Amino acid sequence: MTSPELPGTVIPPAAAVAEPVLARSAPRRVALLGLFVLLLVSLAGRTGFTFWEPPFDGTIRYDDVRASGGAYWPMNLYLGGPGYAVSWVAAAVFFVLLARGRAGVLNLVGALLTGIGGILFALTITAQVLPFAYAADPEVLPEAEGRQLFDVLNAHLGQLLPAIIGTQIAIALGALFALIGTLISKTMPRRLSIAGIAYVVVFVGLPTESLGAVAVAVGYLLQVALVATIGWFGLRAGLHGH
Repeated sequence: MTSPELPGTVIPPAAAVAEPVLARSAPRRVALLGLFVLLLVSLAGRTGFTFWEPPFDGTIRYDDVRASGGAYWPMNLYLGGPGYAVSWVAAAVFFVLLARGRAGVLNLVGALLTGIGGILFALTITAQVLPFAYAADPEVLPEAEGRQLFDVLNAHLGQLLPAIIGTQIAIALGALFALIGTLISKTMPRRLSIAGIAYVVVFVGLPTESLGAVAVAVGYLLQVALVATIGWFGLRAGLHGH
């Protein structure tokens, strides 16, 4: 018996470990809540960017970029690109938190594809617009030369197509694998997992762009809602430590 202990005193095991456990869990809770807030902010940022940027039908137009008043490159560099990268990386982390049992392998593979695909997609679409931003800047090139450079750049946009499509496929497959994992392990409501799988199949696997701008906008907003919901259930799983 050590000197501070009184005869017959017994330290309850739960009380002995409660304080260290709480100390360990507090930073985890703060980190998870911070990540969820970051996910929501990034989703809001890239949604605002998506509806701000000029419409894209396979061609970037000189007049559209000039009309942005010099905001075209900063919006892509500081809002659009980071918004996509952060949102997909955060979603990948929440996919991992939703992993349970043998089906958790699907979540882990899905998280890897979503995270890497999201980063590469963000880098590609940001790099794509830089030459156009310079070409539309009258301080860099006169208008006539800028328009000519736009024609040259648009003629070679196809070189980035494999990277853009490839990263989108990686993100879609990653989400599909992870959602199937949540369906099997029941870490999300069954109806939500099925709805998410249906979304990936319908809005990614089918050419919804042919249905018009409204269908594309609806599909995008559904994607944002789905990612936010996945983040919410991933947050709950992480906080409760199931």
